[in-house]
Amino acid sequence: MTHLAGKGAIVTGGTGALGTVVVRRLLDEGIKVSVSYRRVDELEVFQDSNQRNLTPIQCDVTVESQVQRLFDEAFHAMGRIDIVVNTVGGFLPRKSITDVTVDEWDHMMSVNLKSTFLCTREALRRMENQTYGRIINISAMVGLNPSPGRAPYAISKSGVSLLTAITAQERKGSGITVNAIAPSIIDTRANRKSMPEEDFSRWVKPENIADIVCYLCSEAAADVTGTTIKAFGGL
Repeated sequence: MTHLAGKGAIVTGGTGALGTVVVRRLLDEGIKVSVSYRRVDELEVFQDSNQRNLTPIQCDVTVESQVQRLFDEAFHAMGRIDIVVNTVGGFLPRKSITDVTVDEWDHMMSVNLKSTFLCTREALRRMENQTYGRIINISAMVGLNPSPGRAPYAISKSGVSLLTAITAQERKGSGITVNAIAPSIIDTRANRKSMPEEDFSRWVKPENIADIVCYLCSEAAADVTGTTIKAFGGL
């Protein structure tokens, strides 16, 4: 247990490959965690966990009213909201801009950027009178180092980093920090299955990202804000 014990956190996308690891790590730190999920079957990933400090809340984080309800229910369950980790996100396979459909473009902007905006805005409203607050967003390597064929995904993730920087400027000196983490390829079962010929040892471990999250939540990182941390691994 650390000085983070007893704090309240919301992790969006907490049933995903990265989100699950982050949630488990925060629970290990003694933090109360509210997790957003879409389908009930997603909660099976926590069957073997100590659920005393875990509150699942069904929510589509691209819908404003549902995000507001998520924060209302999380506050009611935990009595406080100190930390928000936005791990919800989606990916579009490599595709030329001439082949990208409007629906694909809108989906990337909604699931990656709009969700982060809505949760960041609601978090800031709840943290208004607090002297401690941590908002941590998930950007991506391609959002900082753009490459051909990745326009919708890269632009949406670049927007996450820019949103992070601007929000941090608006809250500087308040005790509330806003940072992002930009991984390269995360070493998950789904990514291994879709890219079996790649060198997995060069990918970023979800556990290492969870370590960065905990560092950003700590007092040691109180002066770190507006930063996108590059977690590129061996890529």
